[in-house]
Amino acid sequence: MVCGSLDNNPDTVNLMFSEYPDGSVCADYTADHRHQGYTGLLHGGMTSTLLDAAMTHCLFMQGVQALTAELTVRFISPVCTGDKLMVCARLLGQRRGVYQLEAWLAKGQQKVARATAKFIVPSQDIALAHG
Repeated sequence: MVCGSLDNNPDTVNLMFSEYPDGSVCADYTADHRHQGYTGLLHGGMTSTLLDAAMTHCLFMQGVQALTAELTVRFISPVCTGDKLMVCARLLGQRRGVYQLEAWLAKGQQKVARATAKFIVPSQDIALAHG
């Protein structure tokens, strides 16, 4: 749902991540009614997906292809469909092949959700492709 370009995935939300000098990445997203749970509210699963995608793209920007091993999401306040949001992520560190990241979803200056995650590089018998 989040991944890929419109050319190869017509259902993508087409997030366009920008990288910043500190290594963080951010993308704009408008909460779509197709992604609602309760009427008028963005589904928590979509919020989690956006946060995971931001952290994945943060690693992509550093030349790392990895899989989510652990994801912890904190929902701070509800997101209404139509809300204009920014999703961002940054790398916190890496140890023994495990990458630790954090991400947040914000409406203006207010964080509406945040996440931490651990990512692992898969064994060589698992090929990863993105696009």
